[in-house]
Amino acid sequence: MSSKLKELTWAHHQAAERRAFAKELLSGSIDPALYHKFLCAQYMNYEVLERNAIIPPNLNKIKRSRRIFQDIRELEQHFGLEPSGKFPPSVSKYAAHINALADADDNHSLLAHMYVRHFGELHGGQMIKKKTPGSGLMYEFDGDTKVLIAEFRELLDDSMADEAKRCFDFASELFDELSKEID
Repeated sequence: MSSKLKELTWAHHQAAERRAFAKELLSGSIDPALYHKFLCAQYMNYEVLERNAIIPPNLNKIKRSRRIFQDIRELEQHFGLEPSGKFPPSVSKYAAHINALADADDNHSLLAHMYVRHFGELHGGQMIKKKTPGSGLMYEFDGDTKVLIAEFRELLDDSMADEAKRCFDFASELFDELSKEID
């Protein structure tokens, strides 16, 4: 179990939070089309990660890709949006990285990515949900989130820090790509 993983990755976490796109997510005025692009990219990122990471069945409630897809469809229906089929370059780079970890049978590193992405939704995602268009199903978790967090933490250890930092770097890269579309 990790005792310092959050501390070991804090600088990378803060660097991601300081990106212009991250600030736009929390502004309360993000354009629905831009948020849709973000969700489409996140769907691809989460889908490849969740397909490859191995977690105990009792932790399947942490998975987000199905809910992200529901949020995408809601925005499409409500705002008349359509998926473009084009993704920021970081999405394909992330998929290649996750697939390489899976090919190397490195579930340890995949869990580091689950930690960064899914704990982000469990914590900061609750603030984002209140500020973005749509119902924000991706930020809703079934059951007691404290229990889910505690059980997932049992899979973590401090040696995951370097890979968790890489995940924050991928998130920052996506934020930078999307920030170019902020008016």
